[in-house]
Amino acid sequence: MERKVILSTKGLCKSYASEGTQNHVLNGIDLDIYEGDFTIIMGASGSGKSTLLYCLSGMDRATAGAVLYEGKDIAKFNENKLTGLRHGDFGFVFQQIHLVSNLNMFENVAVPGYLGKKRTAPEVNKYAQELLKKMGIYEAFKRLPSQVSGGEAQRAAIARALINEPKLLFADEPTGALNKRTSREVLDLLTAINNEGQSVLMVTHDIRAAVRGSRIIYLEDGKVLGELSLPGYKENISDEEFKSREKQVNAWLSSMSW
Repeated sequence: MERKVILSTKGLCKSYASEGTQNHVLNGIDLDIYEGDFTIIMGASGSGKSTLLYCLSGMDRATAGAVLYEGKDIAKFNENKLTGLRHGDFGFVFQQIHLVSNLNMFENVAVPGYLGKKRTAPEVNKYAQELLKKMGIYEAFKRLPSQVSGGEAQRAAIARALINEPKLLFADEPTGALNKRTSREVLDLLTAINNEGQSVLMVTHDIRAAVRGSRIIYLEDGKVLGELSLPGYKENISDEEFKSREKQVNAWLSSMSW
């Protein structure tokens, strides 16, 4: 069966001017992102992985080339159309969690739902509660971000990213500021929603996070150096299976000069 491409790039380039010279971060990337995949982007510091995510998601504009979503080049969208895309079809989770400090957990999840206008306010309220329960933080419903742990805040950020049922969830180092146990809990949540059909694209430098992917893309000097396909990650994976998968990823990354 042919897989559905959800997002693609054609000759994608991104450059920045710095002290009179051009710094070429992305260099002619051709890439397809498939529906239902848990896609991982890896690479050394400065390889362009976060820049690629920002260009793919419309948070940054490419210097040249195309970013195609549903056959349309979002690089040509005006700011209003990009905002609508980010509110509706795309969801975002970051290393820095960016919850609104004076809104409680429920409000942080629900407000983007009101803005997305896919549901009535009562429907948004109901779905926000369902997501908080799904994330295991319903008891923190009325707490402010300053009153919860980093892991609970990141769970709320994932719920917020899902409130408008995005077709693609972008995650930029979502476990980078969390401890090992909390990181695993967040990755378990991302794995679970991917297994339910949610397409996920995640930038990470953490091999234990990358093991969750069904496809790993490796960047070097702003170009795709290689990619690795893996079977879908099972939520109840055994320690032996995890170690075997981790060994395979490590060996492949070594071949990429990681």
